[in-house]
Amino acid sequence: MTDKLRSAHITEGVARAPNRSMFYAMGYKKADFAHPMIGIANAHSTITPCNSGLQKLADATEGQPWRHQR
Repeated sequence: MTDKLRSAHITEGVARAPNRSMFYAMGYKKADFAHPMIGIANAHSTITPCNSGLQKLADATEGQPWRHQR
């Protein structure tokens, strides 16, 4: 497995300066680009009970990916 992050495809190089600008505007720091960017999808809904517990799982997951960093 390569050490290069897949998220580097959207953040590295001159052509990706607009992307980095958007991330900086959202509060990212330069050091943040050394970490993987991980999206957490959540299908929480209050319409049916089968997905009602998903929000708690998403909230618990947020911020946790760094615990298992290589």
